[in-house]
Amino acid sequence: MNSSTPVPARLAAAFLLLIPRPEAAYAAISHFSARLSADGWHTWRVAAVAETPTWCCFEWSRGVSSPVSCDLDRRHGGYQSSERVPEVTGQIQVYALIESGVTTQLLALSPQCPVTSTDPVADLGLVDVDLSLAWLEDRVGEDSPVGSDAIAAIAAHESESALEFLLDAAGPASDPETREEAIFWMAQLRIGDSADAVRRFMFSDDDAQIREHAGFAYSQSSAPDRVDALIRQAREDRDPEVRSQALFWLAQTEATRGEAEIRRAIRSDSDPDVREEAVFALSQLPQERAVSGLVSLVEDRRLDRELREEALFWLVQSESEEAFAFLERLLDD
Repeated sequence: MNSSTPVPARLAAAFLLLIPRPEAAYAAISHFSARLSADGWHTWRVAAVAETPTWCCFEWSRGVSSPVSCDLDRRHGGYQSSERVPEVTGQIQVYALIESGVTTQLLALSPQCPVTSTDPVADLGLVDVDLSLAWLEDRVGEDSPVGSDAIAAIAAHESESALEFLLDAAGPASDPETREEAIFWMAQLRIGDSADAVRRFMFSDDDAQIREHAGFAYSQSSAPDRVDALIRQAREDRDPEVRSQALFWLAQTEATRGEAEIRRAIRSDSDPDVREEAVFALSQLPQERAVSGLVSLVEDRRLDRELREEALFWLVQSESEEAFAFLERLLDD
């Protein structure tokens, strides 16, 4: 965030001064910050929201992921969930590397994930959520080397204050990267409480890039109305690029209604670039449906020649037997 913008962490600290025993609350924050002032790795546990996935480190081999120890010296892995690791037990484990008084690395993992480091890791144990939040919030901002990781960790904290911070960070006073990270993690970890806010960013924000990113974030969430929201964005947004991206994410949902909307856009959107991008979106459906849809476009002589050629291009790229059989018939005609 800009230095001139009030930092929610400072507001949180100020609020703590108003509750009973303010001196004790202030002292607790100061004490926690002091424990994190020494150079080296530090870790602590906090209560996590129910939606927090199992975050561990993994290696990929031949398209298959396997859990491995997180090597703090190499910053290997992180922020990937897997059913092959036991579910989270209501907590997250935060790791922070302090170098010359600056937090240079930060990650949140599931407590049961194995972690290795050649240097000692100072374990602060189970920490009060508000103390952890106050420290993490001060690591968010345009110039922070760990801003995006801090936002992810904040989103996992089981606290209404965490959601309030995310809503503030997602607002227009923040830099674009901070806004996008806050919107994404709200959608990933707190969609039950933040769906209305994410949809507002998706449909009403003045920044087209933010509307586009909010559409992406919503498409990746568990929101039950995500297909409906993407259809609305694909039809109503005033920016052609936003509409194009909404169509792409509709294809990723694999919903039948999404496919119908993509077909509508190919024939009806007012912008030629959107119509072309819609053909690409159609090609991203599961292969059988994609090939069938692309063949129908190639055969539709009512369509512009450019769109039919685009469909033919993506049909060739599919490399499916059905596509090659169609192309052979086309050449024989």
